[in-house]
Amino acid sequence: VPLAIDSTVDSTVPKASIFTGSNHTARPMLACALLILAAFTAYHNSFFGPFIYDDVPAIKDNPTIRQLWPLSTVLSPPNDSGITVNGRPLLNFTLALNYALGGTEVVGYHIFNLIVHIAAGLFLFGLVRRTLELPIFRGKWAGGHGLMLAFAIAMIWIVHPLQTESVTYVIQRAESLVGMLYLATFYCFVRSIGSSRAAVWQLLAVLACLCGMASKEVMVSAPLLVFFYDRAYVSGSFRVAWERHRLLYWGLSATWLLLAYLVTNTGNRGGTAGFGVGGVSNWHY
Repeated sequence: VPLAIDSTVDSTVPKASIFTGSNHTARPMLACALLILAAFTAYHNSFFGPFIYDDVPAIKDNPTIRQLWPLSTVLSPPNDSGITVNGRPLLNFTLALNYALGGTEVVGYHIFNLIVHIAAGLFLFGLVRRTLELPIFRGKWAGGHGLMLAFAIAMIWIVHPLQTESVTYVIQRAESLVGMLYLATFYCFVRSIGSSRAAVWQLLAVLACLCGMASKEVMVSAPLLVFFYDRAYVSGSFRVAWERHRLLYWGLSATWLLLAYLVTNTGNRGGTAGFGVGGVSNWHY
């Protein structure tokens, strides 16, 4: 999806574009293809890695992923045992999709993890590339240099060993999924800047943020960081950012309601995280 989204340039992008000549879609498409190839090369030998550690209670012993319907069951993972799916309905839903397609055959779960990781890398590539096209940079990254920098950043991120656990350890899909949605939120926001379809892109940003809240709790910072990004690269001040994109920030802030509901229903993730863990007071926590 991000490959298709980022393969074209809005007509409203400033003339100081990173593309030159008439063939302005070929180079980003080639960059995306190389990023996909690099990810596959790095991780293709992990497809048969067995379920380990938290995979067992969250996947093999998780009754809520055994069917896709009713959705109320799939979106209601166990909430009191401290396993990875607690309070993360979207994560649980993706596992149910894998189970529907292949039961507990591990290959499909690994392939899904890699697809999520690739999508995150493509969103990162698009985010950096389009950030460097913003008027604040005044064409300093024109002539293909911005695309090259965005490609280098995304490539390092995709193949960096730090990513290994979130891609190859199946249940740590929670990390890669929320990372993808975090980047998607930013990408959709930057696509809205100067676009004739700004409202559509902003709605997609809110939806990505909402899905992130249903994937892992670290998504909590996304609305604030979009606001900071807006101030730093687009609007120039918090006041102007709020005045220009008030509806977007109301929408992003509303996603906290879902997260608050999910957090309060997990019992401090079964006693493994949150307030009151191990006798630590809320204040000290």
